[in-house]
Formats: sequence, C-alpha cells, structure tokens
Amino acid sequence: MNIVKKVLVTGTVFLGLHTSCTKLNETVYSDLLQDQFYQTEQEIIAALAPAYGDLRGIESLLEATTLATDESVIPTRGKDWYDGGIYLRLHEHNWQPELSYFGNIWNYGFGRVNKANQLLFQLATVQDKVSPELYSRFVAELKLIRAFGYYQLIDHFGNVPVLDKFDVPDGFLPKNNSNFEEGRKEVFNFIEKDILENVAALSDEKNQSTYGRFNQYAAYALLAKLYLNAETWTGTAKWDETIAACDAIISSGKYNLEPNYFNNFLGKNEGSAENIFVIPYDGSKTDWQFIVYWTSLHPSMKAKYNTTNGPWNGLCALPSHYKSFDAEDKRRNGWIAGPQFSSTGTPLKCAYESVPHDLNLTVDFVNIYNPSDPATYNHVNALEYHGARFVKYEITRYPSWCMENDRVIFRLADIMLMKAEALMRKNGGAAPQEAVDLVNNVRERAFDDPVSHSYNTSTLTLDQLLKERAWELYFEGVRRNDLVRFGKFVRGTWEFFDRSAEGDHQNVYPIPQSAMNSNPQLVQNPGY
Repeated sequence: MNIVKKVLVTGTVFLGLHTSCTKLNETVYSDLLQDQFYQTEQEIIAALAPAYGDLRGIESLLEATTLATDESVIPTRGKDWYDGGIYLRLHEHNWQPELSYFGNIWNYGFGRVNKANQLLFQLATVQDKVSPELYSRFVAELKLIRAFGYYQLIDHFGNVPVLDKFDVPDGFLPKNNSNFEEGRKEVFNFIEKDILENVAALSDEKNQSTYGRFNQYAAYALLAKLYLNAETWTGTAKWDETIAACDAIISSGKYNLEPNYFNNFLGKNEGSAENIFVIPYDGSKTDWQFIVYWTSLHPSMKAKYNTTNGPWNGLCALPSHYKSFDAEDKRRNGWIAGPQFSSTGTPLKCAYESVPHDLNLTVDFVNIYNPSDPATYNHVNALEYHGARFVKYEITRYPSWCMENDRVIFRLADIMLMKAEALMRKNGGAAPQEAVDLVNNVRERAFDDPVSHSYNTSTLTLDQLLKERAWELYFEGVRRNDLVRFGKFVRGTWEFFDRSAEGDHQNVYPIPQSAMNSNPQLVQNPGY
C-alpha cells in the first residue's frame, strides 16, 4: 500500500468522524491548525484524510440502493435477518420516513458536506502557509467531496438544504425549498457549480499520488453522472454535456478496460487500469467497514475461503436477476450457486436443517431436500440455502472483519455505457453505431465468442442497455438510479411482491423522520 493510501486509510485518527447534520452550529478547531502544521503537501493530505476516510461509510447507502431493486434481497431466513422488517420494506417499497436506512443515507450525504465545509473553513485560516496552486488543489478536492455528498442526497431525497459554509451562527437550522422541483434544481445547480469551478484545479495525473482522491477524471465521472440524470432531476436533458464529460475521461487515454472483468475487484485491486475512483480499505485499519461477503455467504463457506470469521447468510441475488444473464456470460460468476465444498474438497453442510444435508445454494427459492413440501418460499420465508451469493469482490483471508478490496465507485466501463445511453437518448432512443461500438467493447470480455454475442443498431435498444448495465454493474450502487431514470423503479415487476399500487413520489425516499424531528425548518417530500 502506497503512502498516500496509508494516510487516507488511517487519517480518521486525526480529526475523527463528523457525520451529523445536526452539528452545524459546532465550530471545531483541531490541533492540526497550529502554526507548525500545513507546511507540506503530505501534511495537508493528513489533514484532509478524514474527509476521504469518511467516504467508507458508503456501504449502508449502497446496500439500500441495491436491496430496493431487481438485483438482490436479504430474505428472512427463519429467525435470522428479520431485524424489524427493514430489509423486507426496502424490497417491497413499503417504507415510511422512520426506516433507519434513510437516516443512514442522509447522515452519509451531509456528513461529507459538513466535513468538507469544516476543512474548507480550517484551511482558509492557513492559506498563506502553502502555495496558491497547492491550496487551490486541495480546496478543489474538498469541494468535489462535498459535491459527491450532495450527489447522494439529490439522488435519494431530491430537495435538501444547500450548505456552503461551516461557520454558521449558533442555533442555525438549514432550510430546503418549499417547492420540491425548484429545490432539486437548486441542489443540481450547486453540484454542477462545485464541479465545473474546481475541476481544472485538480490533478490531471493518474498515479499513486491521486489514488483514492479526486483527480480531474474522477470529477468528470461525477459530472457525467449528474448530467445523465439531469432530465429526471430538473426536467432539462443534458445529453451533449454527458457525452462531453465522458469524452474527457475516454479521450485522456489514462484508463483502459481490464481484459478480465474481475481484475477490478481483486483483493489487491490497486492495479486496475479501469477503476477511476475508489474508496480504499485495509483489513487491519478499517474494521467493520466493507463486509459484504460476511453479509452474503453461508456460515459453512468459511471453510471454502478459509476466512478468519464466519459469514452471516443474508444477501442473495433475486432469481430473475441471476437468470437474466446469458449462460455464457462470465460476469455471472460474481454470483455463486450450486453445491459448495471446502478448500480441501469436502462437501459443506447446511447449518440449520434437522437432517445434515449438503449445502446446495439454489437460485430459486424452493425446498430441494423435500420436493413434497407445500410451503411457498419467498423473501419473508426463506431457507438457509436459498439464493445465489455475492462473490464479485475477491474473497481472501482478511486479518479482520473488513475486506481489503478497494470499493469501486467509478470505472471506465460505466463511463462508456453512460456515453452510449446519452447518444441513444439524443437519437430518439435508437442506437447509432458509436453507441453500439461502446457497448460491444464493454461486453466482449464477458464471452469466449464475443462476435456471436454482440449488438447491432437494431438489437441495442434502451431496454437492452438497461439490462446490460445490470449485468456489468451489479452491486456497484447504480441500479436504483438506473431504474428511476428508465422509469422502472416504482411499480417494478420483480418477484416476491406486488408493487403495482405505488406512486411516482417513491422515486425519491422520504426525508428521514430523525432529521425532521431535529429540524422543524425541513419540508417533507411530497407523498410522505
């Protein structure tokens, strides 16, 4: 692990966490503001490390965006995983403002905003101690972190307060706009301004010094995401702007598709040529952060991967998602199903069956050990072996609970698919040859015979592109956003629940009740 990554991973020891949106009236002065500090780039990196380190709280957010979609579910398995019904309500779109996930997303977004505002305030007090170029670069990074936080907030909640400073009067309570549509446009414009005004000041290098930090290409990736959703969020499409932001990355030549899809998710994936922006993790320094395989795998599979701790048997693929892959699509190997064996070849066993059956992970939710069983098995009534399990990120023997794979946020394949979508939407939904070429370039590594699995201008439709995004980007935190943009999130028809009666207001989540209780200035989203 290089020195910059070490600083970013361990930096939370300097200033600690600052995630509550209710602490806007708290002015924090750290020991780092002494005259002897902020003299070098490394010292500023150390001071900024909490802003980057706190990005690791994204796991709860990504889980929520996935469990509410057609990708995955955490079913109730007997007495396990009910947890007050929070996972069931996400899957069923049967939520209210009290659901704890919404508070987690709100705090994550505003945590990034508040931390960036705090450090911008602190850096301004020592501006004369660093070169103007260096100062501008780190201000730009902080504003991109703030924009990243606001991107999560506009995506999930829409109309939220816009906060651009940390030094506010005691008792200050932020307001959002009383008009939802106008408020969301204000947030959109604020994010766009933060990115456009600061992208040039960021480094244009892709190397160890920019790994896990916002360089120009990570900023353009965030900008492309913003513009791709502009029509959904503001009513005004920005397809040309989306294409230009994607081209800033593609034409740079700094990033290339990995020949092997799974190279992007290795235990040591720092060497990926494709990953544009990641959140670094370390098995011994970031405990209880990235634990997705603990959430997903069956307890007996500890012996398969020789891991330090035993998994919890929760998250799995929805059968329709798993079955949607072409049987020859290598990307499906990020889900594991079928009979399971230890690392020495011994059949693994179920943990809770009255008869010690071999562990056979079934894609469908059926009782394969008792075919005459009349019970209906679904997300509220599942057996321990139901569902393919998530193994897209390489599983190695971690020294603690936390995985060491760096969490991928933006990568080139997504940028190429985004450009293809913008080209198609600009063309009335039809695929020009350039869009076809982009999608085929992403898709070809997934097949031994890519030519026979390629698209042409007739077969690449917007619906097919949405499917392609599901196969390429599953469990990367984009699916809910994609379904909303394609008009297929509310009243979605994936299995286990009838969502046909839900309203369009559920394309955004309610402002969490905890935030409403602490701030009477907030206006709840329509329909909640």
